[in-house]
Amino acid sequence: MTINQRQFKLHPVLNLNAPILKPCYLSLCLSTLMLTGVSAWSHAEDTQVTTAYASLPTITVYAEHENESPVSRTSINRENLDKTGVTDMASIVKYLPLVNAPFSVAGSGTFFDGTGTSSYNIRGIDANRIGLDVDGVDLAEATVSTYIPPRSMGQRGAGRDYIEPEMFRSVDIVSGTTDVSTDGIGGRVSFKNKSPEDYLTGDKTLAGTFKAGYSSADKAWLSSVTGAIGNENLKALVAYAHRDGHETKPNSKTSAFPADWTSDAVLTRILWKLSDQHQLNFTADYYKKKSDTDGIASNLFTNYKSDAKQQQNVDRTQFSIDHIYRPNDFILFDKLNSKIWYQQSNNDTDTSFMNSATVARDFSTTYQEKNVGLKVDASKELKNQKIKYGLSIDQKDYSSTKLDLRNGVPSTVVYQGGYLLDSALKRYSVYMSDDIRFNLFERDLTLTPSVRVERQEFRPDITSYSDVQARDFNYVSPSFSASYQFTPDNYSYLKYTRGTRIPSPTEMGGIYQTMPGNPSYIVIGNSNLNKETSDAFEIGLRNTSIDGIKFDVTGFYSKYNDFIDYRNYGMTPQYPFGYYRAENLANAQIWGGELSTRIDLGQFIPNSDGFSIALVAGKTKGSAKNKENVKSGVNSVQPEKGSLTFAYDDPNKVFGLGLTATAVGSKTASQDVSTYQDNIKYQPVAGYAVLDLSAYWNVSKFAKLNVTLNNMFDKTYWDYAAVGTITGTNQASLIDRAAEPGRNVVASVEFKY
Repeated sequence: MTINQRQFKLHPVLNLNAPILKPCYLSLCLSTLMLTGVSAWSHAEDTQVTTAYASLPTITVYAEHENESPVSRTSINRENLDKTGVTDMASIVKYLPLVNAPFSVAGSGTFFDGTGTSSYNIRGIDANRIGLDVDGVDLAEATVSTYIPPRSMGQRGAGRDYIEPEMFRSVDIVSGTTDVSTDGIGGRVSFKNKSPEDYLTGDKTLAGTFKAGYSSADKAWLSSVTGAIGNENLKALVAYAHRDGHETKPNSKTSAFPADWTSDAVLTRILWKLSDQHQLNFTADYYKKKSDTDGIASNLFTNYKSDAKQQQNVDRTQFSIDHIYRPNDFILFDKLNSKIWYQQSNNDTDTSFMNSATVARDFSTTYQEKNVGLKVDASKELKNQKIKYGLSIDQKDYSSTKLDLRNGVPSTVVYQGGYLLDSALKRYSVYMSDDIRFNLFERDLTLTPSVRVERQEFRPDITSYSDVQARDFNYVSPSFSASYQFTPDNYSYLKYTRGTRIPSPTEMGGIYQTMPGNPSYIVIGNSNLNKETSDAFEIGLRNTSIDGIKFDVTGFYSKYNDFIDYRNYGMTPQYPFGYYRAENLANAQIWGGELSTRIDLGQFIPNSDGFSIALVAGKTKGSAKNKENVKSGVNSVQPEKGSLTFAYDDPNKVFGLGLTATAVGSKTASQDVSTYQDNIKYQPVAGYAVLDLSAYWNVSKFAKLNVTLNNMFDKTYWDYAAVGTITGTNQASLIDRAAEPGRNVVASVEFKY
């Protein structure tokens, strides 16, 4: 490993000039707490402050799988989010072997699209094939590139980065096709918002935290406050987080484009216990981010006479009401959860530059998605069965605008309008699963048949395009799993899941064209697309037979049919530069395995209490075949990856250290089904190994400190997901600019009461 001997300077955790809480948001937080507190304090009693040291988890990259559930679900709690220095969507999963978050670098996609994280990649499947939700409400979909003919659907115009990690109590990640209660043929990431119950533990009626943090990679400051108040019947929480920073500096010779950004997030939750049987929960969740980028190099693109400036504004607003009903004795269910919600997401991007010596060009796009829905989930425990069933109804409304101005006047040679036809998508779904337990050789055998039935109705506002018309979809997706408890310490399972993904409104109604009659091209959706389907098989074993050792191993194989991407139909009289349409281009298969283990060394070595070793590793392979039976690779499949952590946690949980080594293999992208061009030459992306150091210190029961030193030896390396498929005349410059950060620090100090 080569060590770059650059001077490194630790930044202070606190700075009097750092941004603190904005008064308007802070006032809102305090007002909500005070209003709720009138009721809470009327029933409050004096409580004794107790230490929370015993409840703190160890600092490790090892993430707990569900012990007795036939699913690859990983949960990362609030404490480990803090301890590993999570600041954004990507860093949440930085140590997981087969999960990452590709980041789009300005200029590596299209000149007119913004930056951000498009989605997660799980086991080689990414973009809208991965489900993302906050408290069960889907995040907005990613859209395709808005200007030039995209090389694939993976080239994103508007991403899905509408979250603030500071708002979450945990993040749950399901790898592979999800169970029948949700959709997602590649997996699902569920962000769980904070709740008053996280803070009002024991007899507490008032609790809160204040946190300040700093990230040196992008010179970003964090300030946040969380407060909770309540009694047995009524609880409330208000949380606010503010960040502001600059461009993330790559550890390479090419500088990042200068950027300034700010973000704000506000969360309000009220839990109201109406009786022993009924509870109402109210949630208001708001997030916004503003980014300003200057100096986007004109030499990256032909015919552009000046560097470009870009402004991007992203926001998400969600309101929801949950009702929990627990009847004393009811034949149909023991528990009924009902949820209604409203969510609106906006993504606006404006790019300006000199198109020539005399023409100033302003290109702006907006994307808006509204989501209104209802979901009901029920469960019933019988003697040897656990039945789960439910239904959901929702409607998503999509709209976009696109405006191309030349010296302030709309261009006459470029189509003015949206890059996505305004449309509505209605979804109706029902599901049911039944855990049936048997006694086999005095051990538990559980068989779980499940089924999901769904109908979707796509309705575009304009149907003047022959390729884009109203369309209805129906599907039935069954699944089956069998699990067996060989011994009390050995749990195994075998699972089959049929997954289905309906084409998105972008795939069916996305459109960009230059004006007819001019040398032009068109990129258009297709409402005649078939559904994408998956047949996923998974086998797993979890072992805790030796005290101090946890061991999980999973093998999987998935076959995907009718992958959707763009096809180039070549030149036509109307479109001499090309006619590109969404099509079901290929079938693919992906297979691989994952391993995770943790060893508490104190169980085996004298005088080593608190020391532990944890390992997570995974490898995935894939192949595809297009409709002409031409074989290819699958470029979305990521290189093999493993993370090894050596940690020490003080037995009293006062302090802890964790040293994590992460190794990633090399990979070179190849011609695959998502690429319509021939003879594409991709650059190889070298493998790498980096070392991170994390530490925490519970200074007292009222304060704690977390520090993470990432990339200790200042390694220059690249993430395959970000640069693996970058092409073009400026390929080398674009790739160099997308290098990962060098040595950097993430630190936070938190005060609690």
